[in-house]
Amino acid sequence: MKNYFRQILTSFTKNTYSETIRQNFYGWLTDREHAVEKDKALKEIWTAAHAMGEVPHVEKELQRWKRNNGLYTASSVPVAPNHKIRVLRVWQSIAAVLLLLVASLGYLVMQAERTENDLIQEFVPVAGMRHLSLPDGSQVQLNSKSTLLYPKQFTGKKRCVYLVGEANFKVKPDKKHPFIVKSDDFQVTALGTEFNVSAYPENVEISTALLSGSVLVEWENLTRQTILQPNEQLAYDKESRRFRVLRPDMADVTAWQRDELVFNEMTVEDIIRVLERKYDYTFVYSLSNLKKDRLSFRFKDKAPLAEVMDIIVDVAGNLKFKIEGDKCYITQKGNKKSK
Repeated sequence: MKNYFRQILTSFTKNTYSETIRQNFYGWLTDREHAVEKDKALKEIWTAAHAMGEVPHVEKELQRWKRNNGLYTASSVPVAPNHKIRVLRVWQSIAAVLLLLVASLGYLVMQAERTENDLIQEFVPVAGMRHLSLPDGSQVQLNSKSTLLYPKQFTGKKRCVYLVGEANFKVKPDKKHPFIVKSDDFQVTALGTEFNVSAYPENVEISTALLSGSVLVEWENLTRQTILQPNEQLAYDKESRRFRVLRPDMADVTAWQRDELVFNEMTVEDIIRVLERKYDYTFVYSLSNLKKDRLSFRFKDKAPLAEVMDIIVDVAGNLKFKIEGDKCYITQKGNKKSK
């Protein structure tokens, strides 16, 4: 049974299964039995992926979850006996997040290896942005905490790239060789066009917005599809499997390319998730302190974090913040631990 748990976890990250099997797997993963062995197997997968440079954004994401859920290592804060159930539940959350992130990129790497050789991997860290020119002359702008996999040379009948995160694509026209952006079981096919794809693994929703031309969008293991027209956006909810075709303000969709921040009808939790990608700060907060109200904000390019947080906590009403070094503490008003 030495490698039993790792074999199961690795198999799951490298294959696609039905929703029923996935739910059964998550049930097995978070079950208390053999928790130590499963935890060890997850850590081994994480260590291997980290050594290969495949998931540099996972570590910070895990630290955030540990802070927000009150999880500490044995070397820092001992766990009292009456907290065992609490720790188990937190471990379940961490395990699920870790598996989600590793599986997302691991699946794409696996799929990419099947179709292309000599892949190039581009990763943009927190608060970064990068412009790329692909081998066919297509232009890509990668958002922060995003990974793009593409071949040194496009061969065959299709031009395929693999995305985790968000990117804008200006595709060089080539009717004989369709350009395809893959992200898990969601893919966008274009002949010559400009479109934006947002597919962060920690977000429930995947979306693509068309600026010009036309694209074919496919999801649910490519069993469903629709064709978008200019200024349309398809948003797909990975949990409910529902989708919507919207007509958003494209200036809002592409705001990130100009280093602007636009939040439309978003909860504070979702807003913080975006800020964690745009600012090189560690955000420390408790989910229980955050209301579910949906708020809207617009900030000009490269607005200082303090300026952004001042407005957010003022509108939220029940929050305050304090920036110390590279950390931003967000607490409820009346909490004496911060300003």
